[in-house]
Amino acid sequence: MRTDRPSYLFVLNWALDRPGGVNEAVFGLAREIGMASPDYDPIVAIAGWDQHPTPPHVRNTEAVSLRVRDPLDGGWGVFLAALATMPRDAWTLSRFLRQRRVEVVNAHFPSAGVYLFLLLRRLGWYRGQVILSFHGSDVARLSRLRGFRRRVWSYIISSADIVVTCSRDLGRKVLDLVPSASVVPIHNGADLIGFETPAARTGPRRSLLHIGKFELNKGQDILLRAFQCLLETIPEARLTLIGSDGPDRKRIEALIAELGLETSVDMFCNVPHKEVPAFLGRADLFVLPSRAEAFGIVLLEAGAAGLPVIATDVGGVPELIEDGVTGLLIPPEDEIRLEAAMRDLLLNTEKADRLAKTWHARSLNGWSWQRAAGEYLAAVRGENERSSWE
Repeated sequence: MRTDRPSYLFVLNWALDRPGGVNEAVFGLAREIGMASPDYDPIVAIAGWDQHPTPPHVRNTEAVSLRVRDPLDGGWGVFLAALATMPRDAWTLSRFLRQRRVEVVNAHFPSAGVYLFLLLRRLGWYRGQVILSFHGSDVARLSRLRGFRRRVWSYIISSADIVVTCSRDLGRKVLDLVPSASVVPIHNGADLIGFETPAARTGPRRSLLHIGKFELNKGQDILLRAFQCLLETIPEARLTLIGSDGPDRKRIEALIAELGLETSVDMFCNVPHKEVPAFLGRADLFVLPSRAEAFGIVLLEAGAAGLPVIATDVGGVPELIEDGVTGLLIPPEDEIRLEAAMRDLLLNTEKADRLAKTWHARSLNGWSWQRAAGEYLAAVRGENERSSWE
C-alpha cells in the first residue's frame, strides 16, 4: 500500500519469481523494512532494457519494471546504444524517483546499469543514497574483468555510498578490487518460521540432501563421487539434489548416469522455495561441498530444520559454522574427506544429534531478516564502521 513515506528501492536484474538466494534476500529485506521501519515504503524493481510484465505486488511488496540499459552487456554496439538512449532513460528514471520519493536505491547482484542512478545523483536529479549489495559470484565475475570494463566497475563501486557484502570474506575481496570502496559486511538472514519444529528422527540416518544451483562452484560433482564411495559401506543411503537450473545441470545428470547412481540419487530442478522445508524435513543430513560460497542461507535453513550439516571451509561459511560444534567443515575438492564426514554423521547418531541440536539453537538466534534489515538501515544512517571488521 502506497503511503506518503519516502521509498526504499530494491533493484534486481531478472524476474522476481526466479528461484535463488538473491531474490530471497531482497524480499526478506523488503518485508522487514516495510514492517519494522517507519521511515520507508519498500519497492522491488526489475531494471533492464527488456520490459518484464510485472504484477503490481509480489509477495506483498510493491513491484515495478524500470527501463535501464546495462552499457556493458555486450560489445561496442550495446555501449553506443546505451549512450544514445541515455538522455531519455535518465529523464524517465529521474521522474520515477521523484514521484515515489526514493531516498535509497539498493541494487542487489548489480549490473553496470546502476551507473544511471549514480549519473542522476551527479547531475543533482537524485539526492538519495546508492547501495550496492554483492552476493558472491557477482564479485568473482568482476574480478575477471580487465581494461575498460574493469575501470567502469571500479568507478561504480567507489562512487556508491555503501557496498554491502554478505560476509566479511567477500568484503575483503571487494576491497582487493577497489580499495576505496565503502564496504559494510552484513550477513544475510533466512525465513526460518516454517523450519522451527524439526521432526523427531528415529532409526538410522540414511537420507542426504544438497541444495544449490547446478553450477561448478556448488561442487555437486565432488559430492556425487564421494557418495559413490559412501555406498560401499552404507548401500541403503540416498542422496537428493535440488536447486535452480544452471550451466552444470546436464553435466551433473550425465555424471549420475556415468557413476551408476540412478537408483540412489534423486535430482529436482527449479524447486519453489516454499517446498524446501518439506525436503529438509525428510532428510537426515545436509551437505554443502562448495568450491566457493559467500554465505550459504541454506545452511541456516538446514539448521532450523534440525539437520546436522557438512560444508566446505570456504568463503563466508566459517562465519556461520563452527567446526565440530555446529557442523563439520572440510577442505574443498576433497571427496575422500567428504565421504568420511558423511559416513561419520550417518553412523554416529549421537554426534550427529549433538551437532544438529547446537546448530538448530544458533540458527534460530540472530539470523533473521529482521536483524539484517536493521543493519541495512543502520548503514543508511551511517552507524556502521568499516574499521570494526577489517
